[in-house]
Amino acid sequence: MAYHVGSCYNKVMETMQIPAHETPEQADIRTNKDVAAFSYVWIMSVVIYIARKDSPFIRYHSKQGIVLFLLSIPVSLIPHIGSYLIFLLAAAMLLGFLNAANGQTRDVPLVGPLSRGEMSLSDVLHLLMDWLKKVIVSRKKPDAKSVAVVQAPPPAVDTKPGNPIL
Repeated sequence: MAYHVGSCYNKVMETMQIPAHETPEQADIRTNKDVAAFSYVWIMSVVIYIARKDSPFIRYHSKQGIVLFLLSIPVSLIPHIGSYLIFLLAAAMLLGFLNAANGQTRDVPLVGPLSRGEMSLSDVLHLLMDWLKKVIVSRKKPDAKSVAVVQAPPPAVDTKPGNPIL
């Protein structure tokens, strides 16, 4: 008994329920969200962008994946602090993966506007530097002049007769 792949595929497609009144955009998201999620896996973003240009949903997520991929290359070459930055990039990739897998078109913070050309890399660096300055200033130890010195009260002394200390 020989099975034909085409007939199996047709049976599967017949059993799938396509929602009534589905817009083309919703159909695109429903059929491509798994591929869009996979576009956050490092170099696969480039491959998927080239292979699946017909889907706006895939293009949206693969552009963000490409930006994260391109940022990961120089960041991985930075000694010491690069490992922390790679961790942040991996967290951004995970966030994008989850957004795509859930069929959402949400931006990965800072990466979304960068992928659409709304921000340049220097704009992102300025934002990060301003944020870093605020963090450093908020963690700075206060000066001795600005701190009020609070003296502890003297220890209580037992003045009852027969106290060996007195």
